[in-house]
Amino acid sequence: MPPKTVWIIDDDREMAKAVALMVDLLGYRHRIFLSAKAAGRALLTEPPPDAILLDLNMPVVPGDEFLKFVRSRSRWQNIRVVMLTSEFAETERARLLSLGANGYLTKPIALEELEHALQAS
Repeated sequence: MPPKTVWIIDDDREMAKAVALMVDLLGYRHRIFLSAKAAGRALLTEPPPDAILLDLNMPVVPGDEFLKFVRSRSRWQNIRVVMLTSEFAETERARLLSLGANGYLTKPIALEELEHALQAS
């Protein structure tokens, strides 16, 4: 069976590349999107990923809005969505989980935390 596919959606190119290296180390295939808008177009026209690592704070379409978009379609309910953010706030974590996120990681991300967050995907 081929490795599972993880989409990394982050407007910070260097952060996306760093996360991609970790995803590769864990044995997953990855694809980077530098905007939620681009990822949304791909989601509508291509086979969906098994998991999405989604930056919360992005211009134009923030991560929480993209999360709502993903969860609004029944065909994408099985995609594991893990939010990435540079700020930890328990209230924000609870809000994102209530919107349908499967996990919440604070940057910088530890490899072990990422592995755990993706294991259920």
